Amino acid sequence: MKNIFSGLSGEEAACAEGGVRGKPIFIIVLALLVIAVFGTTAAVRFLYRLSLDLPTVLQMQNIEQSLTSKVFDREENVLHEFSIEHRIRVPIEKIPVNLQNAVIAIEDRKFYRHWGIDLRRILSAAVIDLVRGKIAQGGSTITQQLARNLYLNAKQSVVRKIREALTAIQLESCYTKREIFELYFNQVYLGGGAWGVEAASEQYFSKHVAGLDLNECATLAGIIQRPELYRIDRKENLRRIIARRNDVLNAMEKTGSIDSAAGASVMAMPIPFHPFQEKVNIGAYFIEMVRKYISDKYGDNELYNGGLAIYTTFDRAGQEAAETAAAKQIVSLQKRLNRIFLDSTKSFRRYRMPRDTFLAHFDSLYALRAEEYSQLPDSFKLRQAQVAVVALDAATGGIRTLIGGRNFEESKFNRVTMALRQPGSSFKPFVYTAAMEHGFTPASIVLDQPITLQTPMGEWRPENYDHAFNGPTTIRRALALSVNLVAIQVLMKVGPEVVVDYARRMGLKHEIQPIPSLAIGSCEVTPMEMVCAYQIFPNKGIAVAPYFIEKIVDQTGRVIEQHVTEEHEVLSPQTAYLMCSLLQTVVCCGTASTIPGMGFNRPAGGKTGTTNNYSDAWFIGFTPQIVCCVWTGVDERRSLGLGVTGSIAAVPVWVPVMSALHKDLPVKDFDVPEGIKTEKLCDQSHLIATHYCPKVRPEHFLKESVIDTCTLHGPGRISKAVQRDFFGTSSKPADKKAATKRDLMF
Repeated sequence: MKNIFSGLSGEEAACAEGGVRGKPIFIIVLALLVIAVFGTTAAVRFLYRLSLDLPTVLQMQNIEQSLTSKVFDREENVLHEFSIEHRIRVPIEKIPVNLQNAVIAIEDRKFYRHWGIDLRRILSAAVIDLVRGKIAQGGSTITQQLARNLYLNAKQSVVRKIREALTAIQLESCYTKREIFELYFNQVYLGGGAWGVEAASEQYFSKHVAGLDLNECATLAGIIQRPELYRIDRKENLRRIIARRNDVLNAMEKTGSIDSAAGASVMAMPIPFHPFQEKVNIGAYFIEMVRKYISDKYGDNELYNGGLAIYTTFDRAGQEAAETAAAKQIVSLQKRLNRIFLDSTKSFRRYRMPRDTFLAHFDSLYALRAEEYSQLPDSFKLRQAQVAVVALDAATGGIRTLIGGRNFEESKFNRVTMALRQPGSSFKPFVYTAAMEHGFTPASIVLDQPITLQTPMGEWRPENYDHAFNGPTTIRRALALSVNLVAIQVLMKVGPEVVVDYARRMGLKHEIQPIPSLAIGSCEVTPMEMVCAYQIFPNKGIAVAPYFIEKIVDQTGRVIEQHVTEEHEVLSPQTAYLMCSLLQTVVCCGTASTIPGMGFNRPAGGKTGTTNNYSDAWFIGFTPQIVCCVWTGVDERRSLGLGVTGSIAAVPVWVPVMSALHKDLPVKDFDVPEGIKTEKLCDQSHLIATHYCPKVRPEHFLKESVIDTCTLHGPGRISKAVQRDFFGTSSKPADKKAATKRDLMF
């Protein structure tokens, strides 16, 4: 090839040749510069785009960890928890030094020396990853782990690792090491749904994290690396857990946080495990009321993530007694309803099976024919026994126990607050309350006799429960024995509109028609309305609004809500006391006289209620401290069975509930207010007794009441008065030994 530089001098040729050789180098350098520029630009662009997805400084400075909200009973024991991530915040001061040292030793020994990332550790991890051909070594510092837990996901990728490192650097610029460590301990996942060391400590060791020993600290720190693989509540993990715990102890020895003797001692110990024994869930309807209240007022985010402490009025012992008694009573009532169903459908005949055999195996036999039975007009599904129970503190209105139905999982319908039912004779105290303030006294006599009333529906001839007539009857006796005809006459005398007004003032909110049948409970009420109305009697005429939350404390310890009792006077203390006295007679010797025999002997008053066809059975009773309402029935208003009254269906639930609620309360009687006087009455004339009267009894009156003196007994008069039958006959007082308790009551 011809030399292109042959025509040049030697020096010129050398320069020309060197220039040509320099061109490739220049091109290479230029290319490298271009690549560097483009690479730097791309890198800057890449990092810029990454930075757009990083948390802002404001977000960094306002980290909100998802915290568990806890519901506490009145003894401040945990009743329930609401959470998405089960996490309980704990300050760094309460985290044992051994746990802090264990985490640093096994997770990040340079934590207090680096600025968010450990470059040497990252490079070491990168080399291992290249050798293995996959991301196998994490290399993340504690700050990086916190960044990942707070803002990123666990997906392994280079991009995520870069984001993690950048976020960690940001965290270090916003927080001190101590603050980062505290956030980390409250954020880290430790398996089994436990987030943070406090939740994990309670779950695995049944204690607060502050009480952990060295063995427990090392075990807990070991879980962090692979939570589900090392969680200690799984037997298949045991060998791995032991090895991991020992690794933590060895790491602590190397960092000098423990000596070899301490490490060897713990290594010889078994893995500690004392799982939290979660109490059986109770009070489902009550908890649902709490959930709805918080959700409606503060929002679901605050409820499930806000770490609220919700202190309630709930009494665990009372609720346990209520649920046990209610479940037992439901079984008894359901057996009656099963018999009614069988008798109406004649199923036992259809399948040629003895009735008792069908009853004994009712559930399984019904299940076999469920589709066929569902077509019947009297489906068994319409005969499910239900129950509602609610008890209040008489002075404050705090709800102590609440059952809204037989099974919360079957039906969320809260019968305490939502079910509108006829109260039956449990409405009569409203009639007599109005009467006490309109000229009647407990000793007023009303003739219990047949009556006929004209109504828009035609003539109405009401009857007493036992279809008998008692003649002249005092108000006290009429209420104790739940005499319908006396209550109706008193309502008509006082005025139906007046009684409606009293019922409204005492808290009955739904439609009430001022008609004669109102006296025996023809309106509709909820159990909550009834228990609140009866609460006025032992609370000396003062009505208080029912409530179930005492206070709510946010995650910072600030009280954001505190209950303030709402009260107003509805009745005079004197009227309230007279009603307490009258209703005590129902319990001692009236329709609820089984109560003392069932073991509840405290001063108590109350009233049973039974509606037409035995479709509702009530008892609302009270002491000076607690008021409790029990209702039983069927949602579809079917009969509970012939003779199933409030004393049979409701009282057996009321007694154990009240016994449990009063266990630690002093025995207290109803206070007699100023303005009440007690007189001794002749038991026959019901007037002021003289020393000639053979039998007397005390009675309470308003101080201004004027009562005549008995004229039946005295010189020249018969000491044993003739009992007059107001239906045409007369007879001497019965002195037969077979006289009933009802005859001798007064």
